[in-house]
Amino acid sequence: MLEGIIGLIVTTLLYAMIVLLVLWFSDVEKMEPITKLLTAFVLGFASLLIAASIESTFTLWGIAATSVFMVVMVAPIAEELAKIEMVREFEREMDEPEDALIYGGSVALGFAFLENVLYIVTYSMELEYFTLIDLAMERMVFCIPAHITATVTGAAVYYYFRKTSSPPLESYIISIIPAAIIHSFYNMVALTGNLLVLSITVAVYVALTFMVWWLLRSMSATFQLTTKF
Repeated sequence: MLEGIIGLIVTTLLYAMIVLLVLWFSDVEKMEPITKLLTAFVLGFASLLIAASIESTFTLWGIAATSVFMVVMVAPIAEELAKIEMVREFEREMDEPEDALIYGGSVALGFAFLENVLYIVTYSMELEYFTLIDLAMERMVFCIPAHITATVTGAAVYYYFRKTSSPPLESYIISIIPAAIIHSFYNMVALTGNLLVLSITVAVYVALTFMVWWLLRSMSATFQLTTKF
């Protein structure tokens, strides 16, 4: 069983590294150093610890971690707040609009990877191995893209407001709102347990990530959106 758990963790890591490379190569104008993306990936671990600390505070008040309020309200806000805070560490490196997507995606990827590892380890004591495989695969396919979409959207909003001279705190608070909404909607769908609806949701989220990338690339040198709707 131990070898199987290690195998699932390694598989999850390989999947995460492939996604990280996709993020890296999406920076078509001037690629960021891969070491920076790996640093952002590791900072995603830190954001998970911050979010867990916030969420545990609510459980101390008697709110169940699995309650709808925690899953739909508290967790999305706490997790996006923590992830975007880590993205802000790379603000000086964001010399191009799409860098917001690169760093936001890398932090979210690190967060989701560690979260998946914790799920694998935790449920390895409760589930049959093949059921555990299903859980690990489903979290790779569904949760990782959802985390990336939410944080990338928030990072793009943060970047836009900062580059239009908005104060850091104001930009930060504003950026959390769309990220948390996207995250919350995914959690609501996940609670239904309907894999078809969840698959459609994730497909839409992947398309949204591409749209954010396209919008960021369409920004002019003055950081105003040039795309007409």
